Amino acid sequence: MSTFNKKRILYVNHTGLVSGAEVVLLNLLRGLDRDRYEPIVLSPMQGSLGAELLKLEVEWHPITEINTRFTVRPGRILRFFGQLARTVAAIRKRIHSVSPAIVHANSIRAGIAASIAAIGTGKPVIWHVHDTLPRHPASAAIRAFVLLAPKTRVIAVSEATAQAFRGPMKRSKKVRTIYNGVDLEKFRTPHPAALRFRTQLGISESDFLVCAVGQICARKGLRELVEAFRQMQAQAPRMHLAIVGKVVFRHEEEYLQALQRDVQVSGAAGRIHFTGEFRDVSPVLQASNLLVLNSSDEPFGLVLVEAMASETPVLASRVGGIPEIVTDTENGWLIQPGDTSALASKLLALSHDPISLQRAAENAQRTTCPRFSLERFQSEIAAYYSQLAGDTDPKKWQSQVRPALIRTGSN
Repeated sequence: MSTFNKKRILYVNHTGLVSGAEVVLLNLLRGLDRDRYEPIVLSPMQGSLGAELLKLEVEWHPITEINTRFTVRPGRILRFFGQLARTVAAIRKRIHSVSPAIVHANSIRAGIAASIAAIGTGKPVIWHVHDTLPRHPASAAIRAFVLLAPKTRVIAVSEATAQAFRGPMKRSKKVRTIYNGVDLEKFRTPHPAALRFRTQLGISESDFLVCAVGQICARKGLRELVEAFRQMQAQAPRMHLAIVGKVVFRHEEEYLQALQRDVQVSGAAGRIHFTGEFRDVSPVLQASNLLVLNSSDEPFGLVLVEAMASETPVLASRVGGIPEIVTDTENGWLIQPGDTSALASKLLALSHDPISLQRAAENAQRTTCPRFSLERFQSEIAAYYSQLAGDTDPKKWQSQVRPALIRTGSN
């Protein structure tokens, strides 16, 4: 198909930093049929996202960052509207210049800016929602805005995220769920660095290695995980904990410092390891006996599927989209969020129960992983694009979807 006949998709990302949502975006772009669609991405310059886009040969243009979070502080609200106005102007200018078939915003903040910018243009706008819409005075206004914007649609990464976004609009057809996907074969393939990872930590094959993989921030429950480890460390002298990830946003630096202090006073500093970020986490997961995701809020939990594909059992908190992936005692284990004693007890019990660990890993491989494949994710996105863009033969396009190879890092 000639460039003349391609339909353009304008992607908007509110940050230039690469975290979970940006990895999903990169995977989506890698699988996009370039014979049919031409992607153009707008995102801030700060961070590595722009460089990753250029590697994929995707046209990229910088915009103003929208970094103000949900708040009632007047100063921050004014700053938000100032950033929003500049971003809206940049998006609207690009909409007029490239005339996209679809505008795909990769967050709620990007969605607000994109939908305002698209007013009067007739362009459909997708909000790809990777976060749980909080209980906040602004949330009602956001829902009302989506309801009243005739061309705006929402993709949620889990049913829990979709329900939180709908709120009172429980049956809104504007919100649909498309689960994220994982390159299953990548994680199934034995990684030569898996054994080396244990060696680098100074632990043997007989030691029980627990890993926590992801962004270092308060909602990941890492301080509570360290406390649980402290409670049961005397009963599990061969257990180690690897905290794999980094701080993505500057406001979480204080949390990292507090976490490091917790480790120092825990009496287990020699068995709790900070490894930093791994762009490819497959060797970490393959080297570990158990993945723990102790989040207080988790819209989806991509690392759970990555661990399952790696044949690594999972233990996670019963929040957000996690129960849509993990069924307690069948393909993993669930605990109540914030229950540190229960977490400590479960860690100890699982470290002495290799049969249950193996059974859960096998069940996850057989029944869970296929539901969250990258090919399925890309196919569903392809079908939705076809619907919104008015393609006459969406099945033909779906058959041409190419599997993405971008790897998830600590997200």
